[in-house]
This record gives sequence, structure tokens and C-alpha cells, in this order.
Amino acid sequence: MKEIKQHYLCEKHLTFQSKVANWEEAVKLAAEPLLQERIIEEKYIQAMIKNVREMGSYMVLVPRVAMPHARPEAGALGTGFSILKLAEPISFGDAKEVYLIICLATDNNEAHLAMLQKISALIDEEEKVDALLETSTKAAFIKLAEKFIKEEEEF
Repeated sequence: MKEIKQHYLCEKHLTFQSKVANWEEAVKLAAEPLLQERIIEEKYIQAMIKNVREMGSYMVLVPRVAMPHARPEAGALGTGFSILKLAEPISFGDAKEVYLIICLATDNNEAHLAMLQKISALIDEEEKVDALLETSTKAAFIKLAEKFIKEEEEF
């Protein structure tokens, strides 16, 4: 399996925001770093929003965490993910309190699986989500995220 670059999560892929108006704005804001780096096209953002509208809140993977995504052919130009961390929760479909929005884009299945493993290491336990939400700086968030991923890889 192709190895994902060690520092796939960097400060420019992480957005801290106190609040947003709604989940659509949250998706757009979460995806912005990937759009800026040309990992996705604008139509990928619209496809993610359409998926949530049509399929509901299935993108809320665990309490307080949503991971909007779309099919690669909807405008994924590469592989990456970006995260929006909110101080005030938003309603995301039926889920009332979402604080982390993880935007995932991949242009191939191997990279998709590798990214999902990394993301899973961040959110597979409620205590991990709590700890990430308690971080107050991007550097602290990234350091903690890398620690969780490293622990999972060693397990």
C-alpha cells in the first residue's frame, strides 16, 4: 500500500472557528484548504453538500464528528483531508452537536483506505475526540493527532 506522507495534517489544513451559521457553511469552510491547494475542485464541495441533503446525517461518523465526502469523480484531484474545529456546535442533519468536520478527498482506493485509517485513529474513542476538542492551538491539535495516529500504527 502506498504510504501517506507523515505530515499530511498541517496547520494550513486545520481551521479553528468559533461558530458558523449552518452545516453547509461548515462544509465549505472545512473544504477550503483542499480547494486552495487544488486537491479538490469547487464541484466537489457542491457534491458533498448534495450528498448530505440527499442522504441525511450518515456522515456523522461518531458523536460530535462529521466527515463529508463525495465520489472521486465529483472533483477530487488528489488525496488529502482538512479539519474544521468549532467552539460552538452545529446541527448536522439529525445530529445536534457536531464540533469537528473532517473533509476527505481521495482520487484512488488505496489512498482512500490509508486516509480512513489515519482519521479513524483520531476519532475511534470518545476520549480522543474530547482531547482534540480541548486543544486551543493548531500546533497542539496536530501534535495530539499525530500521537493518536502513531499509537494506532504501533498497536
